[in-house]
Amino acid sequence: MIQVRHLNPEDVCQPDLTARLRSWLDESELERLQRFVRKEDQHRFLVSHGLKRRMLAKHLDCDPSALKFGTTGRNKPLVLEPRTTHPLHFNLSHTKGLTVMAVSREPIGVDAEGLDRQTPGTDLAARYFTPAEQADIALAPETNRRFLAYWTLKEAYLKAEGWGIVDRLDGFEFELSPPSQWPPARIRLRVREGIHCPTRAWQFYQWQVAPHHLVSLAACARQALETSVDIAPWTHEDW
Repeated sequence: MIQVRHLNPEDVCQPDLTARLRSWLDESELERLQRFVRKEDQHRFLVSHGLKRRMLAKHLDCDPSALKFGTTGRNKPLVLEPRTTHPLHFNLSHTKGLTVMAVSREPIGVDAEGLDRQTPGTDLAARYFTPAEQADIALAPETNRRFLAYWTLKEAYLKAEGWGIVDRLDGFEFELSPPSQWPPARIRLRVREGIHCPTRAWQFYQWQVAPHHLVSLAACARQALETSVDIAPWTHEDW
């Protein structure tokens, strides 16, 4: 089971629904919510964490408010309660106009970016991407799609491994199918430094959704071979 759902937080505007989402949050989440100064940031946080709780509650057959969370030693979130025989893994990503949640029985990482995001400068690419990745990005200078394809894959991989963001992302690299194929159908990981060696075999996916966002997923290859990835929009009826 690999389930991925996405939505635009701005589409969640019904007062009764937003009140219900707020009732699911625990004290620490409510405190984090209040730290946001802008109302739109508060709303994005509310919807994102409401989605996280609702999806997990469906899988664990419990009330969304009953979920309790903790973190690993590397601050990767995990479900503490309710306890299950087999742990349920999840990962959340949000950017302007899109929230994405992935749930799996194996470690997983997901990242999303808007394709209308301003193209980063060459200095950023030189800092985080390998020479081969930089050369590939240069093949399509008129669009930022290639840059974001690599960026979101690297983020998803780091999140799946539980490493978080590191100072440099050039200790490993991805090889993608040619820019003429969008989104890339062939995604291969190559490790250039031992510190970034994967702890397990990974399968990578990439989709363009909703319709101007890019989503990248890193899933345990063993599980990916056993089941397909179920990716779909989250609708009002799903709440």
